Amino acid sequence: MPSKSYGLLGALIVMLIVDWPWPVRVARAMSISMERSDGSQELMKLNDTGSSLFHLPTQLNEYEVLEELGRLTLASMNQSVDPCEDFYEYACGNWKQADLVPQRARNNTFLNGIQYSVNEMMVKYLKNATDKELKLNNAESKAKAFFASCVRMSKDMSVGYRLLLEMEEFSLNWTDLKRTNETLDWININFLSQYGMYPLLPLKVHYETESRMFDVLLSTSGNVLGNSDVVDLKNLTRDFKIENEKELKQFNDEFELVLEFEKNLTMHSGRRNETEVLSLGEFKLKHKEDALNWTRYFDIAFNGSAKNDWTVQNTIADVNPLAHFLHKTDLATLRTYLKWRTIVKFHYIWKFETSDNSTESSCREHTEQYFNYALLPWFIDNVYDADRRADILQLAKHIKETFYDLLGKYTWLDDETRSHAKTKLRAMDITVGYSDEMRHREVINKVYEDVEIGDNWYKNLQMVEKNRARVRMRSVNRAIIPPLMSTRDVNAYYADFLNLVFIGIGISQAPFYHFKYPPSIKFSGIGNIIGHEMAHGFDSYCYQYNYDGKKQNWWTEASLRNFKERYRCMESQYNKFIFHGVLTNGTLTSGDNIADNVGTRISYHAYLNSYGNLDGDKKPLPGLNLTNKQLYFLKFAQTWCSGKEDAYKVRRMKTDVHAYEEFRVIGTLQNMPEFSEVYNCKLGSDMNPLKKCVIW
Repeated sequence: MPSKSYGLLGALIVMLIVDWPWPVRVARAMSISMERSDGSQELMKLNDTGSSLFHLPTQLNEYEVLEELGRLTLASMNQSVDPCEDFYEYACGNWKQADLVPQRARNNTFLNGIQYSVNEMMVKYLKNATDKELKLNNAESKAKAFFASCVRMSKDMSVGYRLLLEMEEFSLNWTDLKRTNETLDWININFLSQYGMYPLLPLKVHYETESRMFDVLLSTSGNVLGNSDVVDLKNLTRDFKIENEKELKQFNDEFELVLEFEKNLTMHSGRRNETEVLSLGEFKLKHKEDALNWTRYFDIAFNGSAKNDWTVQNTIADVNPLAHFLHKTDLATLRTYLKWRTIVKFHYIWKFETSDNSTESSCREHTEQYFNYALLPWFIDNVYDADRRADILQLAKHIKETFYDLLGKYTWLDDETRSHAKTKLRAMDITVGYSDEMRHREVINKVYEDVEIGDNWYKNLQMVEKNRARVRMRSVNRAIIPPLMSTRDVNAYYADFLNLVFIGIGISQAPFYHFKYPPSIKFSGIGNIIGHEMAHGFDSYCYQYNYDGKKQNWWTEASLRNFKERYRCMESQYNKFIFHGVLTNGTLTSGDNIADNVGTRISYHAYLNSYGNLDGDKKPLPGLNLTNKQLYFLKFAQTWCSGKEDAYKVRRMKTDVHAYEEFRVIGTLQNMPEFSEVYNCKLGSDMNPLKKCVIW
């Protein structure tokens, strides 16, 4: 896909939005998920235990890096196991007992161990702020001030509740809001909120993956207050310290009123079977006979800036019953409902942040949500210099070229389909970490210039939510590639609708990657991740998308039949893996099984083509009597070392689209004759079965 030029400031402003409801298919990620900590793990100091490679930023010289990597690699292995019988146990068998593995990572995964290191580094940075710095009017200082207010926050949610009640849309008399010669009705109330709460006839600014632009989505009202998972009246009165009998009665009466109103509200709106997609001008013309003035609705929503060429997605079947109902409802009731929806929105955030989780950990997460790009220049400066980024881009270039060459050798593809596959791969964009513009602090400062941060976390939260809602409403008709993942996440993804591979800064850290690692380790580590994400473009789901991210059949009938036979072979293979009596679901995990298999193969061949002949049988890591080729497969396997409890693994196997770590390793290597050759595994051994499933 050819690159497009977007206004930097506009792009950064939209990137502030972190809670867009992305479709499930948007990002095919590596499944390096971080669970919320219960606090105990996050409070442990990383440098109390574990290899110094986990301490970021790593300060070791080249020899120390290789020596330490050798020690960590060796400590994680169980060399009593025959690698041809169970390579995962051979590579990771001592993970849970290894002193060089940080304590909190032993019961988790290798990649999560790195995520803990990244998180700890960020906490140290956010905490390191002088009073003078906190008063500076730049994005980084505002992020630190927000974090500081979060750490010091009062656990008393009544503070936030009283602040909300003081907001002008709730505290002023309705007559005080009147403007000359303007009719005040339910449409005004629908758009009174400063926090993107438009609950009577909901409007959302929505990212459309087909057009790659933000459009307007009209939807039906939902059952929010009546959802017992969201609202518990007893918890609210307790959290808000409503103890006065008169106030308590008013609180309960209001809740009953709005609960009954919401039931009626949801009864008067139904969904279309198919979404209606029109320009705003076409929409207003088609619906000019509706029981509400759509021109006025959009003018109030967008403060008179709505344009007729904007795209509107309408999911409402018939707006007339809803409009008639709202027109007849008392305006005070409508405003009370808006107030309650706002209270519930913030209570959900307050409840989470004032819980017993580690304050520093949860405040870091919260700060990163609202100030994602404000923190990026510092993060880049400390752990991701230009040489490191260029090195990984060069690895990606080698891997992409190798994949392209291999496409020319698959006999099961006919020439027509092969040509389309090459076109898709050639057009695939690869983004590593960040674009160069993201380092410009002056531009990022401009993005956050309207955000004022003080000492009160509850006020600060209202400020950043207000800013995010304001940004959201300004984003319509912008053609911007949005962020699908924080650059600090130890993860990567393939976005099918963009035909784009993204490799985060977080995953490009020691001990997974280091600039001084030998090529075999680089290709088997970060290179394997790059290959995995490239391969997603040709997996059992994304094969349906063309070079430009559009859903289109570019396969001939014969080639498609051959492809499906090959990936069904792999589905059958993975269906036979059993853990504690539970069978894996090879169909559910098909896409990532393909990506694991293909990524490992193309990255290995890219290594051979680029460095393999030069490296020969060198043994590059001190303390390990292993060649570069052997290290390639060992490093791949150790990427998936895990100390998770068996119960967790069983639960995940039933629902996760990624195979359990052990089977990711065994399934991939069983299909690679290259592995069996390097480790001298006899044909018919556990790791070298007679039948192999090879796709790309």
